[in-house]
Amino acid sequence: MPKGVDKVKVNVKERVEDEHCDLSLSELTEIPVREIASFKRVTFLDLSSNRLVTLGRNFTTLTRLVKLDLSKNQIRMLPDDFGQLEHLRHLDLYNNSLEHLPLSFGRLSRLRYLDLKGNPLTPAWEKIVGRCSTLKDCQQAAKNTVNVCVNFKSEFLERERLAAAQERQQMAGAGDGDGSTSSNHSTAKANGGGGGEVNNKKSSKANKKSKAKKPGAVNENELSIKPIHAAAVATKTTNQKHNQKKKSSTTQGGNWFATLSGVAFSSLMTFMLLFMVNVLIIYMIMFKNPEIADKLVEYIPHQYRDWILTKTEIFRLRVTDWISEFRTPPEEH
Repeated sequence: MPKGVDKVKVNVKERVEDEHCDLSLSELTEIPVREIASFKRVTFLDLSSNRLVTLGRNFTTLTRLVKLDLSKNQIRMLPDDFGQLEHLRHLDLYNNSLEHLPLSFGRLSRLRYLDLKGNPLTPAWEKIVGRCSTLKDCQQAAKNTVNVCVNFKSEFLERERLAAAQERQQMAGAGDGDGSTSSNHSTAKANGGGGGEVNNKKSSKANKKSKAKKPGAVNENELSIKPIHAAAVATKTTNQKHNQKKKSSTTQGGNWFATLSGVAFSSLMTFMLLFMVNVLIIYMIMFKNPEIADKLVEYIPHQYRDWILTKTEIFRLRVTDWISEFRTPPEEH
């Protein structure tokens, strides 16, 4: 809690409604974690528009939280074990004083929304998080942040393992040369000069400096490679999706053309078959069995009978003329 600021007490029970605990606009400088934790059904905590600088040590015990609003505060740093809030899906950190995020964000596998607008983030984190100006940007920011923290943490652990293996090898080499070092040390003492001890002190200081520089080098290179890797992964996934869409569109187009051609061919064949059947029926009725034609005429309504008879008579005459013309030899023409 900042110096010179009185602790504000809030009745948490009055601010709890179902699964929602609203402590916004309360001038809080410290979060009442114990009181909030006593309400086990609370999964949405609103701490926006307060005077918070830190979240406190016990805040990560609120592992049931699904939605957390910390916007419009002065939070400078999140706790290193913030990843214990593994059920968190919505996190709003708009308008705070954060420069970087803890690597434990890699454990927030369910995070789907992250808003970090209005924070003085480092260039590396700003490149990862993005603008967060729309809902889609905030969703992408959550995904990128979690993926980068997971990848960077695994790489960091691998570096530590390699450094420990090298240190063990150096220790083994030093153990093999203990005899020679002890003899040199004794000769240095016999000569009466304290140069050996001075050299040993200098070498120990140099080793300490080199060990102290190793984590510093990791921090300097922190997240300088991972954004490129994340971007490469993102471009790879987008290319794969684009290729899949192209393949699906081409296959759908081919299937559509094949089905359309099949339907057209079947409809054409059906039409030709019906046409031939109709011509055959008309020929049989009109020329071979005119009695059947007379009986069919009786079932036609009176208002349409004359028109149909005239049309059929004209058709019959044309057909007979065509048949007679076709049967006569060319000489008679």
